Amino acid sequence: MTALNIETEPRQAVDAEPSAESRRFTLPWVLMLAAAAAFAYAATTLRNSRISEYGLLATASPLLIASIVLTALAFAAAVRRREFRAAVVATALMIAVQRLPAVIATDSPMYSWTYKHLGVVDYIQHEHALARGIDVYHSWPGLFGFTAWLSDLSGVAPVTLAHGFTPLFHVVFVSLVFVAARAWDLDRLQALTASFLAAALNWVAQDYYSPQSTVMVLTAGIVCLIGLSRTKPVGVPVIVVLYAATTISHQLTPFWLLLAIGLLVVSKRMRPWWILPILAAISISFLLYNFDQVDEYTLFSGNIVDNAKSNVPTVGSIGQRVTSAGVRVLSGAVWLSTAVVLLARLRKRQPFFGLGVLALSPMLILGGQSYGGEAIFRVFLYSLVGCSIVLAPVLTGMLQSSRLRSALTSALLVVATTLSAQGYFGAWFANVMPGGQVDASQSVLAEADFPAYLTVAAPVWPQRSTWKYVEYARFNDHFDDPMIFAANLVGSHFDSDKDYQKFTESMGSRYDASTYLVFTEQMRLYAWYFGILPLDALPNLKSRIRQDPRWEMVHDDNGVTIFLHKVERQ
Repeated sequence: MTALNIETEPRQAVDAEPSAESRRFTLPWVLMLAAAAAFAYAATTLRNSRISEYGLLATASPLLIASIVLTALAFAAAVRRREFRAAVVATALMIAVQRLPAVIATDSPMYSWTYKHLGVVDYIQHEHALARGIDVYHSWPGLFGFTAWLSDLSGVAPVTLAHGFTPLFHVVFVSLVFVAARAWDLDRLQALTASFLAAALNWVAQDYYSPQSTVMVLTAGIVCLIGLSRTKPVGVPVIVVLYAATTISHQLTPFWLLLAIGLLVVSKRMRPWWILPILAAISISFLLYNFDQVDEYTLFSGNIVDNAKSNVPTVGSIGQRVTSAGVRVLSGAVWLSTAVVLLARLRKRQPFFGLGVLALSPMLILGGQSYGGEAIFRVFLYSLVGCSIVLAPVLTGMLQSSRLRSALTSALLVVATTLSAQGYFGAWFANVMPGGQVDASQSVLAEADFPAYLTVAAPVWPQRSTWKYVEYARFNDHFDDPMIFAANLVGSHFDSDKDYQKFTESMGSRYDASTYLVFTEQMRLYAWYFGILPLDALPNLKSRIRQDPRWEMVHDDNGVTIFLHKVERQ
Protein backbone atom coordinates (compact mmCIF):
# COMPACT_ATOMS: atom_id res chain seq x y z
CA MET A 1 0.00 0.00 0.00
CA THR A 2 3.02 2.34 -0.01
CA ALA A 3 2.24 3.06 -3.66
CA LEU A 4 -0.97 4.67 -2.50
CA ASN A 5 0.43 6.66 0.36
CA ILE A 6 -1.81 9.70 0.05
CA GLU A 7 -1.10 11.30 3.39
CA THR A 8 0.12 14.80 2.73
CA GLU A 9 3.42 16.03 4.09
CA PRO A 10 3.47 19.04 6.39
CA ARG A 11 2.88 22.02 4.18
CA GLN A 12 6.01 23.78 5.44
CA ALA A 13 8.25 20.91 4.29
CA VAL A 14 6.79 20.64 0.81
CA ASP A 15 6.52 24.36 0.25
CA ALA A 16 10.08 24.99 1.33
CA GLU A 17 12.57 26.19 -1.26
CA PRO A 18 15.13 23.62 -2.45
CA SER A 19 18.61 23.76 -0.99
CA ALA A 20 21.47 25.58 -2.74
CA GLU A 21 22.82 22.24 -3.89
CA SER A 22 19.40 21.36 -5.32
CA ARG A 23 19.12 24.69 -7.13
CA ARG A 24 22.47 24.10 -8.87
CA PHE A 25 21.15 20.96 -10.53
CA THR A 26 19.26 22.11 -13.61
CA LEU A 27 17.83 18.93 -15.15
CA PRO A 28 14.21 20.23 -15.30
CA TRP A 29 15.39 23.48 -16.90
CA VAL A 30 17.59 21.67 -19.43
CA LEU A 31 14.65 19.47 -20.41
CA MET A 32 12.38 22.51 -20.76
CA LEU A 33 14.89 24.38 -22.89
CA ALA A 34 15.13 21.34 -25.15
CA ALA A 35 11.32 21.12 -25.29
CA ALA A 36 10.95 24.82 -26.12
CA ALA A 37 13.59 24.60 -28.86
CA ALA A 38 11.95 21.50 -30.33
CA PHE A 39 8.55 23.18 -30.36
CA ALA A 40 9.93 26.40 -31.84
CA TYR A 41 11.26 24.47 -34.83
CA ALA A 42 8.22 22.16 -35.12
CA ALA A 43 5.89 25.18 -35.16
CA THR A 44 7.47 26.37 -38.40
CA THR A 45 6.58 23.09 -40.12
CA LEU A 46 2.98 22.61 -38.97
CA ARG A 47 1.29 24.32 -41.91
CA ASN A 48 3.11 22.05 -44.35
CA SER A 49 2.24 18.79 -42.60
CA ARG A 50 0.93 16.06 -44.88
CA ILE A 51 -2.72 15.08 -44.34
CA SER A 52 -3.06 11.84 -42.38
CA GLU A 53 -5.86 9.87 -40.79
CA TYR A 54 -3.67 9.62 -37.68
CA GLY A 55 -3.65 13.36 -37.18
CA LEU A 56 -1.08 16.10 -36.80
CA LEU A 57 1.35 14.19 -34.58
CA ALA A 58 1.80 11.57 -37.29
CA THR A 59 3.01 13.92 -40.03
CA ALA A 60 4.30 17.05 -38.31
CA SER A 61 7.95 17.25 -37.40
CA PRO A 62 8.81 14.56 -34.82
CA LEU A 63 10.01 17.45 -32.69
CA LEU A 64 6.36 18.31 -31.92
CA ILE A 65 5.75 15.09 -30.02
CA ALA A 66 9.30 15.35 -28.63
CA SER A 67 8.43 18.75 -27.14
CA ILE A 68 5.38 17.27 -25.41
CA VAL A 69 7.32 14.30 -24.02
CA LEU A 70 10.24 16.46 -22.86
CA THR A 71 7.85 18.84 -21.10
CA ALA A 72 6.17 15.99 -19.24
CA LEU A 73 9.60 14.67 -18.19
CA ALA A 74 10.65 18.16 -17.10
CA PHE A 75 7.59 18.48 -14.90
CA ALA A 76 8.22 15.05 -13.37
CA ALA A 77 11.84 16.00 -12.64
CA ALA A 78 10.78 19.32 -11.12
CA VAL A 79 8.28 17.63 -8.81
CA ARG A 80 10.82 15.02 -7.77
CA ARG A 81 13.27 17.75 -6.82
CA ARG A 82 10.53 19.93 -5.29
CA GLU A 83 11.46 22.78 -7.63
CA PHE A 84 8.20 24.71 -7.59
CA ARG A 85 9.25 27.42 -10.04
CA ALA A 86 10.44 24.86 -12.56
CA ALA A 87 7.15 22.97 -12.21
CA VAL A 88 5.23 26.20 -12.87
CA VAL A 89 7.20 26.84 -16.05
CA ALA A 90 6.73 23.21 -17.17
CA THR A 91 2.97 23.54 -16.72
CA ALA A 92 2.93 26.74 -18.78
CA LEU A 93 5.09 25.09 -21.41
CA MET A 94 2.68 22.13 -21.64
CA ILE A 95 -0.11 24.59 -22.42
CA ALA A 96 2.06 26.16 -25.12
CA VAL A 97 3.18 23.00 -26.90
CA GLN A 98 -0.28 21.43 -26.93
CA ARG A 99 -2.54 24.45 -27.50
CA LEU A 100 -0.61 27.06 -29.49
CA PRO A 101 -0.74 25.01 -32.73
CA ALA A 102 -4.48 25.79 -32.94
CA VAL A 103 -3.50 29.45 -33.28
CA ILE A 104 -0.16 29.56 -35.10
CA ALA A 105 -0.84 26.80 -37.65
CA THR A 106 -4.29 27.96 -38.78
CA ASP A 107 -5.73 30.95 -40.61
CA SER A 108 -9.01 30.99 -38.71
CA PRO A 109 -10.64 29.30 -35.70
CA MET A 110 -10.76 25.48 -35.67
CA TYR A 111 -14.00 23.47 -35.92
CA SER A 112 -16.96 24.24 -38.14
CA TRP A 113 -19.34 24.58 -35.17
CA THR A 114 -17.32 27.53 -33.85
CA TYR A 115 -18.88 29.63 -36.60
CA LYS A 116 -22.41 28.96 -35.39
CA HIS A 117 -21.34 30.72 -32.21
CA LEU A 118 -19.79 33.61 -34.12
CA GLY A 119 -22.97 33.98 -36.18
CA VAL A 120 -24.93 34.62 -32.98
CA VAL A 121 -22.39 37.21 -31.86
CA ASP A 122 -22.64 38.88 -35.27
CA TYR A 123 -26.43 38.97 -35.00
CA ILE A 124 -26.28 40.59 -31.55
CA GLN A 125 -23.84 43.20 -32.83
CA HIS A 126 -25.95 43.86 -35.92
CA GLU A 127 -29.44 43.86 -34.40
CA HIS A 128 -28.65 44.64 -30.73
CA ALA A 129 -31.14 41.94 -29.80
CA LEU A 130 -31.61 38.16 -29.61
CA ALA A 131 -33.52 36.11 -32.16
CA ARG A 132 -35.37 34.02 -29.61
CA GLY A 133 -36.91 30.84 -30.94
CA ILE A 134 -34.36 30.43 -33.74
CA ASP A 135 -32.01 28.03 -31.93
CA VAL A 136 -30.65 27.17 -28.49
CA TYR A 137 -27.81 29.66 -28.83
CA HIS A 138 -30.19 32.61 -28.67
CA SER A 139 -31.82 31.08 -25.58
CA TRP A 140 -28.51 30.51 -23.74
CA PRO A 141 -26.65 33.64 -24.91
CA GLY A 142 -24.29 34.39 -22.01
CA LEU A 143 -21.01 33.96 -23.88
CA PHE A 144 -22.30 35.51 -27.09
CA GLY A 145 -23.63 38.65 -25.44
CA PHE A 146 -20.38 39.07 -23.51
CA THR A 147 -18.30 38.61 -26.68
CA ALA A 148 -20.39 41.16 -28.60
CA TRP A 149 -19.87 43.66 -25.76
CA LEU A 150 -16.14 42.93 -25.50
CA SER A 151 -15.66 43.20 -29.26
CA ASP A 152 -17.48 46.52 -29.44
CA LEU A 153 -15.52 47.81 -26.45
CA SER A 154 -12.08 46.70 -27.63
CA GLY A 155 -12.49 47.00 -31.38
CA VAL A 156 -11.20 43.43 -31.81
CA ALA A 157 -13.27 41.34 -34.22
CA PRO A 158 -15.09 38.36 -32.68
CA VAL A 159 -13.35 35.97 -35.08
CA THR A 160 -9.98 37.23 -33.82
CA LEU A 161 -11.05 36.72 -30.21
CA ALA A 162 -12.21 33.20 -31.10
CA HIS A 163 -8.96 32.38 -32.90
CA GLY A 164 -6.85 33.17 -29.84
CA PHE A 165 -9.30 31.65 -27.36
CA THR A 166 -7.74 28.20 -26.84
CA PRO A 167 -4.43 29.02 -25.12
CA LEU A 168 -6.06 31.79 -23.09
CA PHE A 169 -8.73 29.36 -21.90
CA HIS A 170 -6.11 26.91 -20.68
CA VAL A 171 -4.10 29.55 -18.84
CA VAL A 172 -7.17 30.67 -16.90
CA PHE A 173 -8.58 27.17 -16.41
CA VAL A 174 -5.32 25.64 -15.19
CA SER A 175 -4.72 28.58 -12.84
CA LEU A 176 -8.16 28.09 -11.30
CA VAL A 177 -7.52 24.36 -10.90
CA PHE A 178 -4.46 25.29 -8.83
CA VAL A 179 -6.56 27.57 -6.61
CA ALA A 180 -9.27 24.92 -6.33
CA ALA A 181 -6.74 22.30 -5.29
CA ARG A 182 -5.42 24.61 -2.59
CA ALA A 183 -8.98 25.18 -1.40
CA TRP A 184 -9.31 21.40 -1.09
CA ASP A 185 -6.26 21.22 1.22
CA LEU A 186 -3.49 20.27 -1.22
CA ASP A 187 -0.08 21.85 -0.66
CA ARG A 188 1.49 24.06 -3.32
CA LEU A 189 3.34 21.38 -5.23
CA GLN A 190 0.42 18.96 -5.11
CA ALA A 191 -1.91 21.70 -6.32
CA LEU A 192 0.46 22.45 -9.18
CA THR A 193 0.48 18.76 -10.07
CA ALA A 194 -3.30 18.89 -10.27
CA SER A 195 -2.99 21.88 -12.61
CA PHE A 196 -0.50 20.02 -14.79
CA LEU A 197 -2.82 17.02 -15.06
CA ALA A 198 -5.69 19.29 -16.06
CA ALA A 199 -3.49 20.85 -18.75
CA ALA A 200 -1.93 17.65 -20.05
CA LEU A 201 -4.88 15.24 -20.02
CA ASN A 202 -7.65 17.36 -21.52
CA TRP A 203 -8.07 15.48 -24.80
CA VAL A 204 -11.77 16.35 -25.20
CA ALA A 205 -11.00 19.42 -27.38
CA GLN A 206 -13.62 21.49 -25.57
CA ASP A 207 -11.22 24.40 -25.43
CA TYR A 208 -12.30 26.30 -28.53
CA TYR A 209 -14.56 29.35 -28.47
CA SER A 210 -17.75 27.85 -27.06
CA PRO A 211 -20.19 28.07 -24.14
CA GLN A 212 -18.92 24.73 -22.80
CA SER A 213 -15.34 25.86 -22.42
CA THR A 214 -16.44 29.16 -20.89
CA VAL A 215 -18.57 27.52 -18.24
CA MET A 216 -15.74 25.12 -17.40
CA VAL A 217 -13.79 28.18 -16.25
CA LEU A 218 -16.79 29.28 -14.19
CA THR A 219 -17.12 25.73 -12.84
CA ALA A 220 -13.48 25.70 -11.72
CA GLY A 221 -14.17 28.95 -9.84
CA ILE A 222 -17.22 27.41 -8.17
CA VAL A 223 -15.17 24.35 -7.16
CA CYS A 224 -12.71 26.73 -5.44
CA LEU A 225 -15.50 28.28 -3.39
CA ILE A 226 -17.07 24.90 -2.61
CA GLY A 227 -13.73 23.79 -1.17
CA LEU A 228 -13.73 26.81 1.11
CA SER A 229 -17.39 26.30 2.10
CA ARG A 230 -17.08 22.85 3.62
CA THR A 231 -17.05 24.07 7.22
CA LYS A 232 -18.51 27.56 7.01
CA PRO A 233 -20.24 29.63 4.32
CA VAL A 234 -17.67 31.34 2.10
CA GLY A 235 -18.42 33.44 -0.96
CA VAL A 236 -22.09 32.47 -1.19
CA PRO A 237 -23.02 35.53 -3.29
CA VAL A 238 -20.11 34.81 -5.66
CA ILE A 239 -21.20 31.17 -6.05
CA VAL A 240 -24.71 32.34 -6.92
CA VAL A 241 -23.41 34.84 -9.47
CA LEU A 242 -21.08 32.32 -11.11
CA TYR A 243 -23.86 29.73 -11.16
CA ALA A 244 -26.26 32.21 -12.75
CA ALA A 245 -23.65 33.01 -15.43
CA THR A 246 -23.28 29.28 -16.08
CA THR A 247 -27.04 28.83 -16.30
CA ILE A 248 -27.53 31.47 -19.00
CA SER A 249 -24.58 30.16 -21.00
CA HIS A 250 -24.98 26.36 -21.18
CA GLN A 251 -27.76 23.82 -20.98
CA LEU A 252 -26.16 20.84 -19.22
CA THR A 253 -23.42 22.12 -16.92
CA PRO A 254 -25.70 23.86 -14.36
CA PHE A 255 -27.58 20.63 -13.72
CA TRP A 256 -24.40 18.65 -13.09
CA LEU A 257 -23.24 21.40 -10.72
CA LEU A 258 -26.64 21.34 -9.01
CA LEU A 259 -26.34 17.57 -8.60
CA ALA A 260 -22.82 17.80 -7.17
CA ILE A 261 -23.67 20.65 -4.81
CA GLY A 262 -26.85 18.84 -3.76
CA LEU A 263 -24.88 15.74 -2.80
CA LEU A 264 -22.43 17.84 -0.78
CA VAL A 265 -25.15 19.82 0.97
CA VAL A 266 -27.28 16.77 1.82
CA SER A 267 -24.22 14.97 3.19
CA LYS A 268 -23.38 18.11 5.24
CA ARG A 269 -20.09 18.61 3.43
CA MET A 270 -20.96 22.08 2.19
CA ARG A 271 -22.62 25.08 3.79
CA PRO A 272 -25.04 26.80 3.85
CA TRP A 273 -27.84 24.36 3.08
CA TRP A 274 -30.14 27.09 1.77
CA ILE A 275 -27.90 27.74 -1.22
CA LEU A 276 -29.32 24.59 -2.81
CA PRO A 277 -32.92 25.83 -3.31
CA ILE A 278 -31.58 29.15 -4.64
CA LEU A 279 -29.45 27.43 -7.29
CA ALA A 280 -32.27 25.02 -8.15
CA ALA A 281 -34.66 27.94 -8.65
CA ILE A 282 -32.20 29.67 -10.99
CA SER A 283 -31.57 26.66 -13.24
CA ILE A 284 -35.10 25.25 -13.31
CA SER A 285 -36.78 28.61 -13.95
CA PHE A 286 -34.38 29.37 -16.80
CA LEU A 287 -34.99 25.93 -18.31
CA LEU A 288 -38.75 26.45 -18.16
CA TYR A 289 -38.37 29.88 -19.74
CA ASN A 290 -36.56 28.27 -22.69
CA PHE A 291 -38.43 24.97 -22.69
CA ASP A 292 -39.63 25.44 -26.27
CA GLN A 293 -36.03 24.98 -27.40
CA VAL A 294 -35.46 21.66 -25.63
CA ASP A 295 -38.86 19.98 -25.50
CA GLU A 296 -38.06 17.94 -28.62
CA TYR A 297 -35.24 16.20 -26.74
CA THR A 298 -35.56 13.45 -24.17
CA LEU A 299 -34.86 15.27 -20.92
CA PHE A 300 -34.45 12.14 -18.81
CA SER A 301 -33.47 8.68 -20.00
CA GLY A 302 -32.38 5.79 -17.84
CA ASN A 303 -30.69 3.98 -20.73
CA ILE A 304 -27.07 4.30 -19.68
CA VAL A 305 -25.76 2.28 -22.63
CA ASP A 306 -27.44 4.53 -25.21
CA ASN A 307 -26.55 7.68 -23.34
CA ALA A 308 -22.88 6.65 -23.34
CA LYS A 309 -22.77 6.28 -27.10
CA SER A 310 -20.90 8.82 -29.19
CA ASN A 311 -22.68 11.23 -31.50
CA VAL A 312 -20.73 9.65 -34.38
CA PRO A 313 -22.59 6.37 -34.98
CA THR A 314 -20.52 5.32 -37.99
CA VAL A 315 -17.27 3.32 -37.94
CA GLY A 316 -14.43 5.67 -38.77
CA SER A 317 -11.12 5.17 -40.52
CA ILE A 318 -8.38 3.09 -38.94
CA GLY A 319 -6.70 6.23 -37.67
CA GLN A 320 -9.89 7.48 -36.05
CA ARG A 321 -10.43 4.12 -34.36
CA VAL A 322 -6.85 4.04 -33.06
CA THR A 323 -7.23 7.55 -31.63
CA SER A 324 -10.61 6.70 -30.12
CA ALA A 325 -9.22 3.55 -28.50
CA GLY A 326 -6.36 5.55 -27.01
CA VAL A 327 -8.59 8.11 -25.31
CA ARG A 328 -10.88 5.35 -24.04
CA VAL A 329 -7.90 3.69 -22.39
CA LEU A 330 -6.75 7.01 -20.97
CA SER A 331 -10.20 7.97 -19.64
CA GLY A 332 -10.74 4.55 -18.11
CA ALA A 333 -7.32 4.64 -16.46
CA VAL A 334 -7.97 8.10 -14.98
CA TRP A 335 -11.37 7.07 -13.58
CA LEU A 336 -10.10 3.73 -12.28
CA SER A 337 -7.06 5.32 -10.62
CA THR A 338 -9.32 7.94 -9.04
CA ALA A 339 -11.65 5.27 -7.68
CA VAL A 340 -8.71 3.29 -6.25
CA VAL A 341 -7.30 6.38 -4.53
CA LEU A 342 -10.71 7.24 -3.05
CA LEU A 343 -11.07 3.69 -1.73
CA ALA A 344 -7.61 3.95 -0.20
CA ARG A 345 -8.62 7.19 1.49
CA LEU A 346 -11.72 5.45 2.83
CA ARG A 347 -9.65 2.61 4.28
CA LYS A 348 -7.27 5.10 5.90
CA ARG A 349 -10.23 7.03 7.33
CA GLN A 350 -9.21 10.12 5.37
CA PRO A 351 -11.74 12.52 3.80
CA PHE A 352 -12.96 11.06 0.52
CA PHE A 353 -16.65 11.76 -0.08
CA GLY A 354 -16.42 15.40 -1.17
CA LEU A 355 -13.57 14.68 -3.56
CA GLY A 356 -15.45 11.64 -4.82
CA VAL A 357 -18.46 13.81 -5.66
CA LEU A 358 -16.29 16.23 -7.65
CA ALA A 359 -14.49 13.47 -9.52
CA LEU A 360 -17.14 10.84 -10.17
CA SER A 361 -20.56 12.49 -9.96
CA PRO A 362 -20.41 13.42 -13.70
CA MET A 363 -20.95 9.74 -14.45
CA LEU A 364 -24.49 10.13 -13.13
CA ILE A 365 -25.20 12.25 -16.23
CA LEU A 366 -25.30 9.02 -18.25
CA GLY A 367 -28.26 7.91 -16.16
CA GLY A 368 -30.30 10.88 -17.33
CA GLN A 369 -29.16 12.31 -20.65
CA SER A 370 -27.32 11.54 -23.89
CA TYR A 371 -26.96 15.29 -24.64
CA GLY A 372 -27.15 14.67 -28.37
CA GLY A 373 -24.52 11.95 -28.21
CA GLU A 374 -22.01 14.18 -26.39
CA ALA A 375 -22.68 13.15 -22.79
CA ILE A 376 -19.77 10.71 -22.69
CA PHE A 377 -17.36 13.53 -23.64
CA ARG A 378 -18.85 15.81 -21.00
CA VAL A 379 -18.38 13.14 -18.32
CA PHE A 380 -14.61 13.18 -18.75
CA LEU A 381 -14.49 16.95 -19.08
CA TYR A 382 -16.53 17.54 -15.93
CA SER A 383 -14.58 14.94 -13.97
CA LEU A 384 -11.17 16.31 -14.99
CA VAL A 385 -10.92 18.90 -12.20
CA GLY A 386 -11.96 16.48 -9.45
CA CYS A 387 -9.84 13.60 -10.74
CA SER A 388 -6.80 15.86 -11.03
CA ILE A 389 -7.20 16.98 -7.40
CA VAL A 390 -7.66 13.39 -6.21
CA LEU A 391 -4.68 12.00 -8.13
CA ALA A 392 -2.25 14.87 -7.58
CA PRO A 393 -1.08 13.94 -4.04
CA VAL A 394 -0.47 10.35 -5.09
CA LEU A 395 1.39 11.34 -8.25
CA THR A 396 3.50 13.84 -6.31
CA GLY A 397 4.35 11.25 -3.68
CA MET A 398 5.27 8.63 -6.29
CA LEU A 399 7.55 11.05 -8.14
CA GLN A 400 9.29 11.91 -4.86
CA SER A 401 9.74 8.29 -3.71
CA SER A 402 12.43 5.77 -4.75
CA ARG A 403 14.22 6.19 -8.07
CA LEU A 404 12.60 3.12 -9.59
CA ARG A 405 9.11 4.15 -8.55
CA SER A 406 9.73 7.70 -9.71
CA ALA A 407 11.00 6.49 -13.08
CA LEU A 408 7.96 4.26 -13.58
CA THR A 409 5.63 7.09 -12.59
CA SER A 410 7.38 9.47 -14.99
CA ALA A 411 6.96 6.92 -17.78
CA LEU A 412 3.25 6.56 -17.01
CA LEU A 413 2.88 10.34 -17.04
CA VAL A 414 4.55 10.50 -20.46
CA VAL A 415 2.28 7.75 -21.82
CA ALA A 416 -0.86 9.43 -20.48
CA THR A 417 0.19 12.81 -21.87
CA THR A 418 0.97 11.29 -25.27
CA LEU A 419 -2.39 9.49 -25.44
CA SER A 420 -4.12 12.75 -24.57
CA ALA A 421 -2.16 14.65 -27.23
CA GLN A 422 -3.09 12.05 -29.84
CA GLY A 423 -6.73 12.34 -28.80
CA TYR A 424 -6.51 16.10 -29.16
CA PHE A 425 -4.62 16.20 -32.48
CA GLY A 426 -5.99 13.01 -34.05
CA ALA A 427 -8.85 14.69 -35.93
CA TRP A 428 -6.82 17.81 -36.74
CA PHE A 429 -7.07 17.57 -40.52
CA ALA A 430 -10.80 16.87 -40.40
CA ASN A 431 -11.47 19.90 -38.20
CA VAL A 432 -9.22 22.61 -39.61
CA MET A 433 -11.27 25.41 -41.20
CA PRO A 434 -9.31 27.14 -44.00
CA GLY A 435 -9.86 30.87 -44.27
CA GLY A 436 -11.06 30.55 -47.87
CA GLN A 437 -13.93 28.35 -46.76
CA VAL A 438 -14.91 30.82 -44.03
CA ASP A 439 -14.95 33.63 -46.58
CA ALA A 440 -17.02 31.54 -48.99
CA SER A 441 -19.51 30.73 -46.24
CA GLN A 442 -20.00 34.40 -45.44
CA SER A 443 -20.32 35.26 -49.14
CA VAL A 444 -22.99 32.69 -49.90
CA LEU A 445 -25.06 33.84 -46.92
CA ALA A 446 -24.85 37.43 -48.17
CA GLU A 447 -25.28 36.83 -51.90
CA ALA A 448 -27.62 33.83 -52.28
CA ASP A 449 -31.00 34.51 -53.88
CA PHE A 450 -33.08 34.49 -50.69
CA PRO A 451 -35.06 32.44 -49.75
CA ALA A 452 -32.92 29.40 -50.45
CA TYR A 453 -31.57 26.18 -49.04
CA LEU A 454 -27.82 26.44 -48.37
CA THR A 455 -27.22 22.71 -48.24
CA VAL A 456 -23.83 21.22 -47.46
CA ALA A 457 -23.06 17.89 -49.09
CA ALA A 458 -21.65 16.56 -45.79
CA PRO A 459 -20.23 17.90 -42.55
CA VAL A 460 -18.18 20.09 -42.03
CA TRP A 461 -18.71 23.69 -43.20
CA PRO A 462 -18.61 27.00 -41.31
CA GLN A 463 -22.39 27.25 -41.30
CA ARG A 464 -24.36 30.19 -39.92
CA SER A 465 -21.24 32.32 -39.72
CA THR A 466 -22.96 35.73 -40.01
CA TRP A 467 -26.12 37.40 -38.75
CA LYS A 468 -27.84 36.65 -42.07
CA TYR A 469 -28.39 33.03 -41.08
CA VAL A 470 -31.32 34.06 -38.90
CA GLU A 471 -33.32 35.06 -41.99
CA TYR A 472 -32.73 31.66 -43.56
CA ALA A 473 -33.59 29.87 -40.31
CA ARG A 474 -36.87 31.76 -40.13
CA PHE A 475 -37.61 30.61 -43.67
CA ASN A 476 -36.76 26.97 -42.85
CA ASP A 477 -34.99 25.78 -39.74
CA HIS A 478 -33.37 22.96 -41.75
CA PHE A 479 -32.12 25.19 -44.57
CA ASP A 480 -28.52 24.06 -44.08
CA ASP A 481 -28.85 20.44 -42.93
CA PRO A 482 -26.14 18.20 -44.44
CA MET A 483 -27.52 16.50 -47.54
CA ILE A 484 -25.99 13.17 -46.60
CA PHE A 485 -28.13 12.91 -43.47
CA ALA A 486 -31.30 14.50 -44.82
CA ALA A 487 -31.33 12.08 -47.77
CA ASN A 488 -30.23 9.04 -45.73
CA LEU A 489 -27.22 8.49 -48.00
CA VAL A 490 -24.59 7.59 -45.41
CA GLY A 491 -22.10 5.12 -46.86
CA SER A 492 -23.01 5.76 -50.52
CA HIS A 493 -20.28 5.86 -53.15
CA PHE A 494 -22.42 7.71 -55.73
CA ASP A 495 -20.86 5.53 -58.39
CA SER A 496 -24.19 4.13 -59.57
CA ASP A 497 -27.38 5.52 -61.08
CA LYS A 498 -29.29 4.19 -58.07
CA ASP A 499 -27.30 6.31 -55.58
CA TYR A 500 -27.64 9.39 -57.74
CA GLN A 501 -31.36 8.81 -58.15
CA LYS A 502 -31.81 8.82 -54.36
CA PHE A 503 -29.90 12.07 -54.18
CA THR A 504 -31.96 13.61 -56.99
CA GLU A 505 -35.24 12.63 -55.36
CA SER A 506 -34.27 14.26 -52.08
CA MET A 507 -33.20 17.50 -53.75
CA GLY A 508 -36.15 17.49 -56.17
CA SER A 509 -38.66 17.55 -53.31
CA ARG A 510 -37.84 21.19 -52.60
CA TYR A 511 -40.39 23.26 -54.49
CA ASP A 512 -40.46 26.38 -52.31
CA ALA A 513 -36.91 27.66 -52.95
CA SER A 514 -33.73 27.06 -54.87
CA THR A 515 -30.91 24.96 -53.46
CA TYR A 516 -27.24 25.87 -53.19
CA LEU A 517 -25.20 22.69 -52.72
CA VAL A 518 -21.74 23.12 -51.20
CA PHE A 519 -18.76 20.77 -51.61
CA THR A 520 -15.36 21.20 -49.97
CA GLU A 521 -12.25 19.09 -49.63
CA GLN A 522 -12.68 19.45 -45.87
CA MET A 523 -16.07 17.69 -46.05
CA ARG A 524 -14.47 14.83 -47.95
CA LEU A 525 -11.79 14.40 -45.26
CA TYR A 526 -14.21 14.67 -42.36
CA ALA A 527 -16.76 12.25 -43.86
CA TRP A 528 -14.02 9.71 -44.60
CA TYR A 529 -12.30 10.10 -41.22
CA PHE A 530 -15.51 9.42 -39.29
CA GLY A 531 -16.78 6.75 -41.68
CA ILE A 532 -19.75 8.76 -42.97
CA LEU A 533 -18.79 8.44 -46.63
CA PRO A 534 -16.08 6.62 -48.59
CA LEU A 535 -13.21 8.77 -49.80
CA ASP A 536 -14.44 8.67 -53.41
CA ALA A 537 -18.08 9.53 -52.65
CA LEU A 538 -18.14 13.32 -52.89
CA PRO A 539 -15.87 13.49 -55.98
CA ASN A 540 -18.19 10.96 -57.67
CA LEU A 541 -21.28 12.95 -56.73
CA LYS A 542 -19.73 16.22 -57.83
CA SER A 543 -18.79 14.69 -61.18
CA ARG A 544 -22.38 13.53 -61.77
CA ILE A 545 -23.81 16.91 -60.81
CA ARG A 546 -21.49 18.64 -63.30
CA GLN A 547 -23.10 16.55 -66.05
CA ASP A 548 -26.65 17.20 -64.87
CA PRO A 549 -28.18 20.19 -66.72
CA ARG A 550 -30.49 20.91 -63.77
CA TRP A 551 -27.48 22.13 -61.77
CA GLU A 552 -25.37 25.21 -62.44
CA MET A 553 -21.91 25.67 -60.94
CA VAL A 554 -21.76 29.15 -59.37
CA HIS A 555 -18.50 28.95 -57.41
CA ASP A 556 -15.28 26.95 -57.70
CA ASP A 557 -12.32 28.36 -55.80
CA ASN A 558 -10.15 27.77 -52.70
CA GLY A 559 -11.33 24.18 -52.36
CA VAL A 560 -15.01 25.20 -52.38
CA THR A 561 -17.45 24.23 -55.13
CA ILE A 562 -21.07 25.42 -55.06
CA PHE A 563 -23.86 24.30 -57.38
CA LEU A 564 -27.26 25.93 -57.77
CA HIS A 565 -30.52 24.11 -58.47
CA LYS A 566 -33.04 26.80 -59.37
CA VAL A 567 -36.73 26.64 -58.58
CA GLU A 568 -39.02 29.13 -60.27
CA ARG A 569 -41.11 30.66 -57.51
CA GLN A 570 -44.70 31.50 -58.32
